Amino acid sequence: MNTIEKKPKQFTVPRYDENAALQLVAFTGVTYIAFHFTKVLLLAFGREKQEVLSMMYDNISLSTVELFKAKIWTLLSYGLAHHGFWDWFSNVIWLYCFAAVLQNLIGHRQIIPLFFYGLLTGGFVYFLGLQLPGGYFQLREGQHIMGAYAGVAAIATTAIIVAPRYRMSLSEQFSIPLVWITVIFFTMTIAAYFSSMPGILLLSLGGVLAGALFALLIKKGYEPALWIYKIFDQFQDKVTPKENVAAQHKEARKRKEVLQSFYSPTEEITQDMIDDLLDKINEKGYNSLTRDEKELLKKAGN
Repeated sequence: MNTIEKKPKQFTVPRYDENAALQLVAFTGVTYIAFHFTKVLLLAFGREKQEVLSMMYDNISLSTVELFKAKIWTLLSYGLAHHGFWDWFSNVIWLYCFAAVLQNLIGHRQIIPLFFYGLLTGGFVYFLGLQLPGGYFQLREGQHIMGAYAGVAAIATTAIIVAPRYRMSLSEQFSIPLVWITVIFFTMTIAAYFSSMPGILLLSLGGVLAGALFALLIKKGYEPALWIYKIFDQFQDKVTPKENVAAQHKEARKRKEVLQSFYSPTEEITQDMIDDLLDKINEKGYNSLTRDEKELLKKAGN
């Protein structure tokens, strides 16, 4: 897959089931509320504040290697909780910004797995950083690492590598280079946490590494996230009544026949290529097409 370099395009919002950016915002919002609601609930039932804080943070956040060995799930859970509203809000603003761009470039099914790849890699890099001499990245007493920083960094890095010259169009007259937005994001992250909580910079570094690897795989034509959706699709097929499956296949065939009437083969574009693109639209929706695939389909239009 070649690097995508397109002119500014009016931003469109896909429907919710194909909008992974919005799904991540909603999901992290629910986990943020659940985390703090549980704290309030435990305090309301008479638990001591220090006991509640220790229970919640030790089981959700990242801290020491020793604690992680006993609670390995924190390698993911730390990215789904935030210390406060503004931590969550700032993260999801950046998250939606980068994820909304990226899902229009490589399809919405790549976004959520990439987010979790970023969290995992960020967690590993954080623990590796704790082994460095000098203890610069060690947490101070009472500190805990939480937040979706690594996931956001992974999505931002993938977007800038896949489309380094992409411009976000806010209107027909005004657009912003994606690279500027990315530089602002990482600059603000470094400035905010360099002295107060440098461990978050390790999370971001891990996210950058995950995003860079993901982007390189995408550019080579691989789809490193679709295996997760294939598992869910296979499970759904098994639990879906056969009559419903037959009806869905019949509807898909009719939809494809209608679409085929709008496209014709050319010297460069064969019928098989058109059929493959229409099958992809049937299975995953039009927004799953890459920009190059959309251009190809447009050329085949009658």
